[in-house]
Amino acid sequence: MAMKFVKLFCSELAKRRTAGACCFLAVLLALAGCGGTSVKDPLVSAEVVPVVLPTESYLPVDSFDKEGVLLPYEVAANPYAVQTGRIKKETVAQFIAARRAFRAESYGEAKQILEKLVDEARELSGPKVMLGDIALQEQRLDDAATLYEQAITTNPENVNAYLRLAKVRRLQGLFVVAQNYYAQALALWKDFPEAHLNLAILYDVYMNKPLLAQQHMEAYQFLSGNREGEVATWLAEIRERTGVDYSIRAGKPAHSVSVAGDGV
Repeated sequence: MAMKFVKLFCSELAKRRTAGACCFLAVLLALAGCGGTSVKDPLVSAEVVPVVLPTESYLPVDSFDKEGVLLPYEVAANPYAVQTGRIKKETVAQFIAARRAFRAESYGEAKQILEKLVDEARELSGPKVMLGDIALQEQRLDDAATLYEQAITTNPENVNAYLRLAKVRRLQGLFVVAQNYYAQALALWKDFPEAHLNLAILYDVYMNKPLLAQQHMEAYQFLSGNREGEVATWLAEIRERTGVDYSIRAGKPAHSVSVAGDGV
């Protein structure tokens, strides 16, 4: 179904999207389903209809000293990555083994290791995130969402869990809920490149907000230093639609950052 959706989407946008952008979309959505569902998110109040949260405040902005001289952009630290605390060497070794098994698509082996870790180290959120990743690979979206929610409850600063949960909600057709989780990830770490990129895709493909999509895609380029390839092709096409050459108020960062890794 996912590839069928991609082909239909590309066909409908063929007149206004470049071939490069369409191919990139196919890659991004190859494993995605787009059917809406009535799934309710336990982290969203049942009494409140979710609304699109403002995200412009998380965009990179230039700063100047008191004499008006442009200062190098200082990238904010990932709060999850800078957390301190002692973790047993055996726990780290088991987590690495689970990650190795996951990357080899040996999901049963990875799941066995991770479930043991969850029982033995309840204070860690990383194993729950990876269990959610396994559920996502197996197309068990509700289970994946539950595991990501548990990871957030365990460690509210695990930005990876918000990113994954947003993806699940997007796959379930809950686009505003997904936007809320991307916004929460950026509230924790405003310079999270992958959150900016995924939010840009959500805005452009699913929510018809091209200018917001452009802003966050430019933020991704700015922070990651990746100004070529499929993202650049897609961004050029968005600019044609918005008529805006460059939409964020930032020049060159002092250094680029990479996507948050899989922490324990």
